[in-house]
Amino acid sequence: MTPLKTALDEYIEKDLSRFHMPGHKGADCFPDYYKYDVTEVGGTDSLFEAAGALAETERRFSEIYGSGATLLSAGGSTLCIQAMLATALNRGDSFIAARNCHASAVNAAALLGLNPIWINQRDLKGAERAFEENPEVKALYLTSPDYFGVMSDIPAFAALCKKYGAKLLVDNAHGAHLHFFPTEMHPISLGADMCADSLHKTLPVFTGGALLHLKDVALYEKAKQKMRLFGSTSPSYLIMLSADNCIEYLETKARADFAMLNGKVANLRYKAFEHGLAPKTRNVEPARLTLSVTAAEKSAGEFENSLREHWIEPEYVNSEWAVLMASPFNTERDFERVSKFLDDTFGNGCAAFEERLSKMPERALSVREAVFAESESVPVKNALGRVAASLVLPCPPCIALSAPGEIINEEIQGLFIKYGIERINLVK
Repeated sequence: MTPLKTALDEYIEKDLSRFHMPGHKGADCFPDYYKYDVTEVGGTDSLFEAAGALAETERRFSEIYGSGATLLSAGGSTLCIQAMLATALNRGDSFIAARNCHASAVNAAALLGLNPIWINQRDLKGAERAFEENPEVKALYLTSPDYFGVMSDIPAFAALCKKYGAKLLVDNAHGAHLHFFPTEMHPISLGADMCADSLHKTLPVFTGGALLHLKDVALYEKAKQKMRLFGSTSPSYLIMLSADNCIEYLETKARADFAMLNGKVANLRYKAFEHGLAPKTRNVEPARLTLSVTAAEKSAGEFENSLREHWIEPEYVNSEWAVLMASPFNTERDFERVSKFLDDTFGNGCAAFEERLSKMPERALSVREAVFAESESVPVKNALGRVAASLVLPCPPCIALSAPGEIINEEIQGLFIKYGIERINLVK
């Protein structure tokens, strides 16, 4: 036996309820794919020059989601985010970015020479101030839903972008399924100009399957060229085939399945609220159950152990939140286990604190300059007044405590200490 195979077999043998990605939950959704693991040979098309079967797969995804055009990715939403920013912006352009963005967006900004102007997550007023103070801004970049499932007001941000002549770009990695609920919640339907979906997080697709949606069909060729800059020249046909295989599910069963899932998770969320473990007011996407570990007055380890004692494997647990990601491929037994866990667990009703910066740090260098500068690892206690050379994005709170090029101030230094960060990379 080999090490990884042994580790995976041991996990499978535990027979835990999978409330983590990917969305297929280990169900037997796929045929024997070994014989389909091919490359760009005659008749199989080529992802970055799609003109045959893969072009038709993309067309059908576009039709399902109602986009102007859709691009398939075997490199996850990371590849889609890179291509999205490269398509919408040119070197030297500025864009407004919510602070809870994924690391791939910051890395892409460094590679492309883009200038993010930071705001706190879901801060509509902050975004408008940023537009007023920076008339050169070309786009607004949001992450919605975020890792904890909290959604932004996409129509309001879309209207704001229209007012200032900017594009709305959305990292919808955690929301590929949002189009299939009774209430439309998908960003491309709510006004986004582009958005990236990770199919694998909530749908029956292998890890790495993703889509880039474009409102403007005329941008398809440009986006395909930009995706080629970052993507592997050998995209996995197994990943692409699993996405292709998902089309029939989305066209036939998805809406009924997600309507049913909506009710199941809503019932669990209400029970969690009654037991003081979930705030009622959080605008969380319907397939995610986010529980307050803070309210349970347990350590992360204690809360996680309690979940596993109930045969539940969560997506994530820390000292503040526990994230359970559900999909239609969870079984009735899975939901019964969560219900039993909630029956046995109580909290004080307090929501965990959501970190927001009181003021954005001053910038000494561009993201690109800082990332490619000579750097050194320095103890946090010696970081005050120095310039960050890399992104510091702990989970939690899933926001950038510091971004490359920013000057470390007392608030940021305090947050490093709070989240257990002992050393950071600083520009020499």
